[in-house]
Order: sequence, then C-alpha cells, then structure tokens
Amino acid sequence: MRTTSAWLTAGVLLVSGCSDVHLPDVEQAARDFAAGDADARCALLTDAAFQAVQHEEPAGCPVALEDLPLGTGEVESAQVWDSEAQVRLADDTLFLTRTPGGWEVAAAGCRPCGDGRYDCLVEGS
Repeated sequence: MRTTSAWLTAGVLLVSGCSDVHLPDVEQAARDFAAGDADARCALLTDAAFQAVQHEEPAGCPVALEDLPLGTGEVESAQVWDSEAQVRLADDTLFLTRTPGGWEVAAAGCRPCGDGRYDCLVEGS
C-alpha cells in the first residue's frame, strides 16, 4: 500500500463551516472503524477508498487492511464541515464523507505532514 496525501486539508475544511448536528454519527462511524476487524473496516470505506485498496491488493480489501497499522484508539476529537469530517483517534486520524448510506471513511492511517496536509495509508481519490 503506498502512502498518499489526503485531499482534505484543514484550510479547506475551515472554509466550509462547522456543523455539530452530525457529530454523534461521525464519532460512531469512527468508533466502529477503529473497533472493527478488516471485513468491518472495508464495509465502512467509501467506494473510492475501497476501490483504491482493492487496486493495491489483488487478494482483496480485508487482506490489505490486515497488514496496515490503522488506529484502534478512542475518539479524541471530531470536527464536521457539511458532508466532510475529520476524527482524531488516540493513534490515527480519519477523514469521513457523508454518503446516502451514512458516514463512511474516505481516508485512514493519516499522519500530518505539514501545511495542513496529511499522508494517509488508505485513501480514495
């Protein structure tokens, strides 16, 4: 799995305006992702993130995610901007997107790399 730069940046998100209405749902999706096994985590990915993982690992998404150091920690903070969100776990940063099916993980295994950008182990474009 290659490391890529998340499209979401703090500056872009700040321009969108905050919304706390969806905060409980965002936090729950992040907790489910952190607590889930590889199959559960794959089910919580956006279509683009799922396809990117499948492209990198011919054996499938669960096999790919099993080998990645993705976070399992508690939610420390969450911010929501319209249909985008960032959740900081104790040991990871997740970016989520609101879809018709609910909140899904668009990027995971993310670490800040400066200028508000993140390098992520899992990311759909």
